[in-house]
Amino acid sequence: MNNGSSKSKNKNRNASAGKKGSSAGKVSTSAKTQPGGLSLGAKIAIGVIAVVLGLSMMLPSLSAIFSNSSSSSDTSTDQSSSADTSDSSDSSDSSTTSTVSTIDTKYSPLVTTLEAKLANDPENLATLLNLGRDYMQWGVQVIYNGTTSADTTHGNDLLSKAVSYFNQYLALNDSSSVKVDCALCQLYGGDTSGALAALQKITTDTPDYGPAWANLGLVYEMSGDTDSAVSAYEKAEATDADNEYGAKSYATQRIAAIKSSSTTSGSGSSTTSSGSSSSTTGLSDTLAGISDTSL
Repeated sequence: MNNGSSKSKNKNRNASAGKKGSSAGKVSTSAKTQPGGLSLGAKIAIGVIAVVLGLSMMLPSLSAIFSNSSSSSDTSTDQSSSADTSDSSDSSDSSTTSTVSTIDTKYSPLVTTLEAKLANDPENLATLLNLGRDYMQWGVQVIYNGTTSADTTHGNDLLSKAVSYFNQYLALNDSSSVKVDCALCQLYGGDTSGALAALQKITTDTPDYGPAWANLGLVYEMSGDTDSAVSAYEKAEATDADNEYGAKSYATQRIAAIKSSSTTSGSGSSTTSSGSSSSTTGLSDTLAGISDTSL
């Protein structure tokens, strides 16, 4: 009896153990098939691939962004440069306008006062002479400092008024110096041939007047006729031997300039002798006190 009972108990124990083993085997199999069981290397590889794919998709957008940024920067630079150029141009025009306006402001009250005085005494020689000289100085400075066609027209109108008053003076009193000033007004006004004819007549009528020869030499020089210019300058030196009018020293300087320019041209320089007078002012007492009035 005891042996049968023992065998029965052993069978029960074995059956129970078999069930536990089967249950443990199921748990083990279930654990092996759960997700997340990838190795560390596989996880890293997948991450790298994802990053690369993401960047490749973003590149077109980044390219467009940087392209727009560069274009915007270039446009801003161009606009800034254009603004600077415009400001510079406006500043230059304003400066010229201011200069001519300042000259007008200086001379306008002077001639207004003299013209009022002349109205009460139309044959006052001093008033006529001063009006001629003031208008001459005014016109020359406007032409020299102006840069527009309107400035040139304004300057020429002033020189015409100067000639008008000089002629009124000459109708009452002959004067070689006033005649020379009339010729210089023509020269500054652009009438070179008229100035040449006037100075030729003056040197014919008064051959001993040095300033007329000196200015005739200048007109010849400006016209490119250096031989005639030197001849006229030599006459100026001879007729103003004591340099009473400054014609001798003026002529000596111009002759030296012509010779120097000719030598330079002969050595292969592009400088021409006719251009040497471009920085020279005509010889005149009226213009002696004015600076920066080179032809």
